[in-house]
Amino acid sequence: MDGYIIGLDAGTSVVKAAIFDTNGNELSRGARSVPITNPQAHLAEENMDEVWVAATEAIQHALQSSSVKAEEIIALSATGQGDGTWLIGEDGKPKGPAYLWTDGRAGDIIDGWYADGTVSKQFNISGTGPYAGTTSALLRWRQDNEGEILEGGTNLWCKDWIEYNLTGDASTDASDASLAGIDVRNRQWSDEVNAAWGFDERTKRALPPIKSPIDQIGTVTKHAAGVTGLAEGTRVFKGQMDITASSLGVGVARPGDCMAVIGTAGIVTVATDNLGSEILPTDVGWVIPHSPDTWIRALGMNCCTPNLDWFLREFGDPFRREASAQPGEVGLFDYLDANIKDVPIGCGGVIFHGYLAPGGERAPFVKPSARGSFNGITGSHDRWHLLRAVYEGVAFGIRDCLDAIPTQVDTVRMAGGGANSAVWAQIFADVLGRRIIIPAGTEFGAKGAAIVAGVGAGSFNSYAEGADATVNIVREYEPDLRRTAVYDDFFGVYRDIRQATLNSWDALQGAVRKSAALV
Repeated sequence: MDGYIIGLDAGTSVVKAAIFDTNGNELSRGARSVPITNPQAHLAEENMDEVWVAATEAIQHALQSSSVKAEEIIALSATGQGDGTWLIGEDGKPKGPAYLWTDGRAGDIIDGWYADGTVSKQFNISGTGPYAGTTSALLRWRQDNEGEILEGGTNLWCKDWIEYNLTGDASTDASDASLAGIDVRNRQWSDEVNAAWGFDERTKRALPPIKSPIDQIGTVTKHAAGVTGLAEGTRVFKGQMDITASSLGVGVARPGDCMAVIGTAGIVTVATDNLGSEILPTDVGWVIPHSPDTWIRALGMNCCTPNLDWFLREFGDPFRREASAQPGEVGLFDYLDANIKDVPIGCGGVIFHGYLAPGGERAPFVKPSARGSFNGITGSHDRWHLLRAVYEGVAFGIRDCLDAIPTQVDTVRMAGGGANSAVWAQIFADVLGRRIIIPAGTEFGAKGAAIVAGVGAGSFNSYAEGADATVNIVREYEPDLRRTAVYDDFFGVYRDIRQATLNSWDALQGAVRKSAALV
């Protein structure tokens, strides 16, 4: 089928729209930032109307930056940040801000659910191990603390909110719903899981209908066409959450395919067509419906590349000055890559744990109070040791997740901002002890959304056919197994430290809250 497809990816801080042809070539891209507000250190919110405005401007920008005419767009599908709670009223207006997946207000609920066996009770039905920013925990928090806001409300997810504004359809799909807890094998809401969460009737009524990602949910309305530049009547398909869409966008379409996203979050996914009688590892991570006959087993670090962003924001001025003093035009990250290779692996014994998100960590363990740290520092270490420790610490976190999934994986498809660094990609290959391949492109969530829309519109017969037609590999990194053997020792220490620190995090959180009460 001739024509072009728009994939929309509503990330946590940036909403992106990309136009693709049916060979997967990205023709143009538009992007708009969305501010995240933190009313308190452990809270994370976004204005829902600002997210919609950002989506309209991203679509406008993508159209204006291409030679594609609006009437040549044959289909659109969205993906977006998962979890959180995006609540609308009967009038279709937001009922306050969205609470994001990084939000920590439901941390005590999560601690209770793990302590009293609630998570274990429902896990083999849903395959979901909730964390502080999970929709189920936040809806339960709403029920307990602001129950009136649930009256007449419909809980959407980020992509669903944008699609509601495009079409008027208030629904979700099984990938977004799965993290909240569904019967993951049947891909529908589960009375047993909802009962485990303690949902009352108001909360259950707020859960939207679940549709297939390839279902056409409507067409672009006259109003939406006016604010986006799209043609009225353009077909819109339901789409998936960002974890599954990004997986598809890098080529994860068949059992055994694996992806690691090195982005705002650090997501590891492995495709399977057989959940078996027991889902492993238990009580953590997620099983997410993907294609009609596959699921994604996923574990996700809350905080990945923001660890590096934080380090460079607070301690990066010397690096920036040195980079600017180099002959020619040397970018900061080129300068870092050129010099970090001189730091020995293991960073002279410095180990970094990147648990910087307000809601703590969610994989391969769940701990709302988890916090980041450097260990092993002596007076002989310098900023380069600490910088490389951040690079390696993120890689250790990804390995921690991948090793927990009981599936043989030899090749990892890597995406996200971290994949742009050849040095970091090689560190990942060495730490994981696996081949790393980098697909062409950058907007993998948008590409995955476009593939889903292409299947819905009839351009492709299946996800696998769409991935084969659109995904190309541009770089590969083989592990140096001598380095991997050394990293094995450091990784063992990394894991021992985080296990030994579990109780200290709780005590630290309690002390911080007492301190805050004195201000």
